[in-house]
Amino acid sequence: MKYSCRKVVRLFFYGIVTCITIVFLLGIVNLVFLGIGFLIYQDMETYYISGGDVMEALTVTDDGYVLEDEMIQMFENRNQWAMLLDRDGKVIWSIKKPDELQDFYTQADIARMSKWYLQGYPVHQRVWDDRIMIVGLQKDTQWKYTVEFPISWMNFVKKVWLYLVLNNFILILILAFLAARRFTKKREEARIEWIAGISHDIRTPLSIVMGYADTMERSSELSEEARQQAAVIRHQSMVIKDLIADLNLTFQLEDSMQPLRKEKVRPAQVLRSVTASVLNDTPEEEIDISLEIAQEAEQITLYADRKLLVRAFRNLINNSVKHSGKTDAVKVRISLWKEKRRCFIRFQDDGAGYPQETLRRLKKRKKDAAAQDIRGLGIVKKIVLAHGGRIRFGNDEKGGSDCLIIFFGNK
Repeated sequence: MKYSCRKVVRLFFYGIVTCITIVFLLGIVNLVFLGIGFLIYQDMETYYISGGDVMEALTVTDDGYVLEDEMIQMFENRNQWAMLLDRDGKVIWSIKKPDELQDFYTQADIARMSKWYLQGYPVHQRVWDDRIMIVGLQKDTQWKYTVEFPISWMNFVKKVWLYLVLNNFILILILAFLAARRFTKKREEARIEWIAGISHDIRTPLSIVMGYADTMERSSELSEEARQQAAVIRHQSMVIKDLIADLNLTFQLEDSMQPLRKEKVRPAQVLRSVTASVLNDTPEEEIDISLEIAQEAEQITLYADRKLLVRAFRNLINNSVKHSGKTDAVKVRISLWKEKRRCFIRFQDDGAGYPQETLRRLKKRKKDAAAQDIRGLGIVKKIVLAHGGRIRFGNDEKGGSDCLIIFFGNK
């Protein structure tokens, strides 16, 4: 499946991070908005005189009811009014009562104004013994309604509210996912474009350098020392060329851009071909390869990209030669066998083994596994994973490196 699973996981991770970021930012914006609203509300004049305050400031005398001067001033400042009704509904005291209001109210009038308005005036009542204190505000200054709902309606609203919150959460997830996908896509495109541009810009001057170096190396007019220097230049140019190719292949495999040209491949044939090629290209004093293929593994076939398998196998062998730490020939043992529907390929050598830091970095999922010191092994890992296989790097107890590759679904 190439690296689709890893890309989906990475995209999902970016989506979750983006979602958390969006929710966090929305939370901050809402808190700031509510804080500003609360501060503005505090500055607004929202206090009104209550019936209890009026009754405490109202004194009964022989001449009638007398209100404290301080409370009178509060009525003036707040532009409110009040009236006191006896048990029969007659107004026996008032302050700033609007002229349009009557001086007598029935029980029906009192019941109606307790829930609604009194001729458009919002009012509040307070029962005082057998009397009723009514404190009113000016018209259009207060919203006053009694709201009632059936329990069935409230239960329905609760469910709708739950679904609404859930839908909003899903919407946030979708938006975060799309934002993360767009962000990662742009970043990957920019990175790939940059790598492709650098590779293209280097390839042309590098070919010229290699051509001139090859000509100088073959020239009989130059001294032996100059020809050797030209050979070094050509060799190092080849190294740079291989580095560029490895860099491109690494990013292509990592981003699922490398099209796998799959065909039926016999690992036994590929291993024999790679072994013969390496032995022909490498001096005998540097390497000794033994190839062990089980009888039942001769006919194993994989649906794979032959060129990438060759690249992976050569990298493993070359790694054993380059990092063996030996002065004599390094012995490389390659084994191929079959168990059920799985194909096992093992590369072992008697060299110094993999450093612990290399093993640690190879186990990591991050991109530093493509660093120069383990670049070849990193490519091997990506090729195996791109074919849906597994790979394990380790060291043998007797010394030397040990790499086990498992391919699934073979016939």
